[in-house]
Amino acid sequence: VRPCGRLGGLIGFILTLRYASAQCFEEICTEEYNSLLQRKKQRRSSMSLDDAIQKARELASKMSFDEKSQIVKGTAYDTNVWNPPPGFFVGNTAAVKHLGIPSLNLQDNGQGYRTTDARIIGKVTAYPSTLAVAATWDRELGFTWGQALGKEFFAKGGNVLLGPGLNVHRVARNGRNVEYLSGESGFLGAELVQGYIKGVHSQNVVTVMKHFVGNSQETLRSFVDSIMSQRALWEVYYPPFQGALEAGCLSTMCAYNLVNGIHACQNGDIMQTDLKDTMGYKGFIMSDWWALHSFSALKGLDQEMPGNKIDGNPMNQVYDTQKDLSTLPADFLESMVARILVPVVKYGLIENPVCNPVNGGCDHQIYEVNARSPEHQQLARRMVAESVILLKNEDKTLPLGKDLTIAVLGSACQPKQNITQMLKKWDLGNYYTVGGSGRVIPKDPVSILEGIQDACKSTNCVVHSELSDDAEVASRVAQEAKADVTVICGATTSTEGKDRASLSIDQESFVVEVAKKLDMPTVVVTLIPGSIVMPWTSHVKAQLAVFLAGEATGLGIADVLFGFVTPGAKSPVTFPLKESDTIPPCEPPKGKPMKEPTDSFPCDYTEGVMAGFTFYEDIEVQYPFGHGLSYTTFGYHLERTSGTCDARACITVQVTNTGPVPGSEVVQLYLVFPPGLGEPKRGVLRGFQKVSLLPGFSQKVVLKLLEKDVSIYDETQKNWTVPKGRFTYMIGSSSRDILVESHFDIG
Repeated sequence: VRPCGRLGGLIGFILTLRYASAQCFEEICTEEYNSLLQRKKQRRSSMSLDDAIQKARELASKMSFDEKSQIVKGTAYDTNVWNPPPGFFVGNTAAVKHLGIPSLNLQDNGQGYRTTDARIIGKVTAYPSTLAVAATWDRELGFTWGQALGKEFFAKGGNVLLGPGLNVHRVARNGRNVEYLSGESGFLGAELVQGYIKGVHSQNVVTVMKHFVGNSQETLRSFVDSIMSQRALWEVYYPPFQGALEAGCLSTMCAYNLVNGIHACQNGDIMQTDLKDTMGYKGFIMSDWWALHSFSALKGLDQEMPGNKIDGNPMNQVYDTQKDLSTLPADFLESMVARILVPVVKYGLIENPVCNPVNGGCDHQIYEVNARSPEHQQLARRMVAESVILLKNEDKTLPLGKDLTIAVLGSACQPKQNITQMLKKWDLGNYYTVGGSGRVIPKDPVSILEGIQDACKSTNCVVHSELSDDAEVASRVAQEAKADVTVICGATTSTEGKDRASLSIDQESFVVEVAKKLDMPTVVVTLIPGSIVMPWTSHVKAQLAVFLAGEATGLGIADVLFGFVTPGAKSPVTFPLKESDTIPPCEPPKGKPMKEPTDSFPCDYTEGVMAGFTFYEDIEVQYPFGHGLSYTTFGYHLERTSGTCDARACITVQVTNTGPVPGSEVVQLYLVFPPGLGEPKRGVLRGFQKVSLLPGFSQKVVLKLLEKDVSIYDETQKNWTVPKGRFTYMIGSSSRDILVESHFDIG
């Protein structure tokens, strides 16, 4: 069945939406996408990294001091303004025309092209959030999404994409968790980021891994001092950045916070010693916007953004001035410029220049070009459906059948969107998108109610809705309609610059009260920016969780509700039983003002390597990391473990679809280190593979444990070491649903 027809190719294809869209992209549904692939083939740079470094050095050596100074510091922003002039990008550097070096047009964000102007809205795709993509556990989808993002940024004049966000979740209430691909596991982030990076780069657009490092909360983020051990840094927080580096990422954004007493963007230990020297990173490091608080070129910083100052605000000054830069040895400044040019050269930005924003040169691209295509709309819908986590499904309440009467209850089933207000307030989010620099405002997002109504056209169901959050009224609507099933919606959002006030959704009491009142099967659907508490769980038959999902929210959710798509997502976060079980944001001592760059307050990472999902290993939770149900079932059979493969160990598991419908399963491997090493007792994620199977079919999955997977960081030796002893590996459907396990020894 060719998946390019009705409903975006989601219905009728016998495997899953994942394969439907994959086939759609392979067969090339339209001439437009064919031309994209042709452009990709023509423009992709095949230059090796060594050759790119050499070419970058040659170009830098031919530049004047003034030209170099406009590469290592942002331009375009005037003094005392918070935003660039119209027609410019979030970040800008000057072009060096006589050398063919284009302006660097840096644009937010890792989730899509940021909509800072009403004229942009509807001309770029509002994709699901990065955390939603993490819930798919799908490496291939990351590449496909990266290609699509790269295409849109290039079409809109951007050649530097300010993403992906990779910080490992430590604080469940962190306002930007929804932007981070790692969820609660650095290993997950390190694996998923690689396809994303390569996909974006294939479109001659540079990626920027961020926020390096320890940016675990938004509360007073410029003053919080993340105090962590070297072992925690290397084992927990660095891995997703190393994964991006391995995939070819050559641009890094340092964070606002301090790390072990020094602001990240002037911290030579993390930038120069760890990233550049130890990891062998050959790219450049830029500051987050106004995250620099002293001249730090000699500490490893290569580029200051955005490059202007705000008078009277000590936290928003500029330091890479020509006076400061003139104090550097000439070859040192040249090396900074060369590092910035390495990705420019390697990823074909010189051969494939974008517009130059000077004198309105990018106005057409920014405001008029429509980069949103039917293929990208289809991809957005596919991504939503693949990210829907089926948390609970008693009595096979889902999928919904035909000829049903359905009550749809709650304001979150059709949330209001005020674009005018959002454009006035940069950090205002809603139930479709996060607030802040990660925001992509959808023009006409599809609500859950609208998605269900659309699905009912083919299933002959009748919908009764009540969109207030009055529990009495809503319950009466469902009862008077004699509904066969009720869908209750709840949601919350988050934003940059502040952490969530709690882990409750905005309609928590409404959802609980309605769920208690109704005697028919109830399904709760939540739109969320990260972990939440779910006090209604025992009162409902089924639950779906969806991380902020953009323009196709309702379509993708309905695809799963009605079984057009079999759910296969797994949670990248833990859902706790109560908020008090989580790590809260750190706060400064009462009465201590936080105004100057020298002001800070400590945030001790006392949990060490027991961070992310392993923090909860001795705590009962609502739903664990890696959890997610399906409409089918899977059987596991451990076939063999081999130590003679091209890894420390190769583990073969046969997975069989033992249920009635096609579906996908994420096979997860958790490794327990020998005792006495201080590693998590329940194990750490060290392997996973997503497989799709027809009923009755099996597939052998080989999970490899590499040298780095069985290593721990030795703070004394300042290096990795492989401990001796017995390693236990546990394989299953989640971190707490282990189906097979065994062990191997390293002597």
